[in-house]
Amino acid sequence: MKKLMLLSSFLLLLSSCGSVSRTLTGNTEKTMIKTVSVEQGCEVKNIKLLDKVKTWQGATYSLDVCGTRMVYKQVGSVFMESGAAEKMKEDLQNKN
Repeated sequence: MKKLMLLSSFLLLLSSCGSVSRTLTGNTEKTMIKTVSVEQGCEVKNIKLLDKVKTWQGATYSLDVCGTRMVYKQVGSVFMESGAAEKMKEDLQNKN
C-alpha cells in the first residue's frame, strides 16, 4: 500500500510538471507553429523555429515567419506574440 501511495504521488507530481502538461495537452511547438500560421497569415511551411527557451513557467520562441523574425511566448497553455503577452502582463499589474 505504501508503494502504491508513493507511486501515485510521483505520478501526480510528474503530471503537474509544465513540460509534461504541455505535451499531454498538445501544446507543443507544432501547435504553436499552427497558431502563428493562422494569426500571421503565413503558411506553416514558411515558418521556421530559430530558437527556444523553456522553463517551468512557460517558454519563449524565436521564429522566422515568412521572412520576418517574431517572438512568441507560451503563457500557460496559450501561445501569444511577445508584445501581446507583455501588454497583458502590464494590464494585469495595473489592475492591482
